[in-house]
Amino acid sequence: MNGSRVAAEALLPYIVRMPAKAEERVELRLPAGRKAKWIRAAERAGVSLSDWARRRLDQHADEELGVEEPPAPTKEDIAMALETVGAFRGTDLRKRVREGRKAPWTVE
Repeated sequence: MNGSRVAAEALLPYIVRMPAKAEERVELRLPAGRKAKWIRAAERAGVSLSDWARRRLDQHADEELGVEEPPAPTKEDIAMALETVGAFRGTDLRKRVREGRKAPWTVE
């Protein structure tokens, strides 16, 4: 498991990883086979079992408590955001914004 965890962490953006070592531990009693099922799901998601469980528990706790926090960005979200960097170059946006700042504000 440790080898796959290192490989998965290398692929994940730093904002998705836990910022520091966990301070508390949760222990669960499970029916036979349940842990193996969770490990397969975590591997499919490309994260460790602990990270997979934390994400799922946080998600469900937020739903139960009514917390409306945006989900962590996916790899696709990050890739899309990086593609847009510099998208306004060559459009004279800076010039238009500066010109707009010179004009007096009007309220109709």
